[in-house]
Amino acid sequence: MQQYKCLALPGWLNDADIMKSLMTQLEKSLASIITFEYLDPSYDVNKSITQLPSNIQVPQGVGKKLYRWGDIHLDHSQDVTNLRAKIINDPTIVGVVGFSHGTLLVTELGQLAHTDIELRKRLKFFMAFSCHGIKAKKEIFSQKRLITIPTIQTVGQRDPLQMESLIQSSEFLNPLMIYTDATHRVPIFSFEQLKQIKKFVQSALEQPKL
Repeated sequence: MQQYKCLALPGWLNDADIMKSLMTQLEKSLASIITFEYLDPSYDVNKSITQLPSNIQVPQGVGKKLYRWGDIHLDHSQDVTNLRAKIINDPTIVGVVGFSHGTLLVTELGQLAHTDIELRKRLKFFMAFSCHGIKAKKEIFSQKRLITIPTIQTVGQRDPLQMESLIQSSEFLNPLMIYTDATHRVPIFSFEQLKQIKKFVQSALEQPKL
């Protein structure tokens, strides 16, 4: 049986190692049906000139460098282009998961899939852990369309971006909402939630693409 792959996009000032450490539980639970490829964000950031929002903390002692998605102007278009190319060039990639800032790329890929038929045929599911918290300008938000790719959206009851996560969920058509008591992180899921996620992924992989 072919082993499918899912891209995992870290959050603000995180890297692939941090994302992998946060995904340990979920990776083990889904190991029989999908693997994860952990990506470093494109831009290496100098810590001395970069500040986190006061309510967000970077996990310590795991990552070796600091990265972010988006250039110095927080333009993410090149990131979207690079991710699209990676997905198209690797037929085993069928999904994308993002944490925090990484969820912005999830939503951008979802918007692109409306007009990019090839990309839409490849992507079977998304997962958005918390949200990016970057507020789009009103004229940009009004141009968005509902993302129809099956999506899981988590909402942490102790996450300072809890409300933003709920707002982000409105960008997806009928997302599977999973509520946890997590702070701003990839949640630790209950046994029942892990079964729910596994069923979601299996169902998404079985759905034919029109």
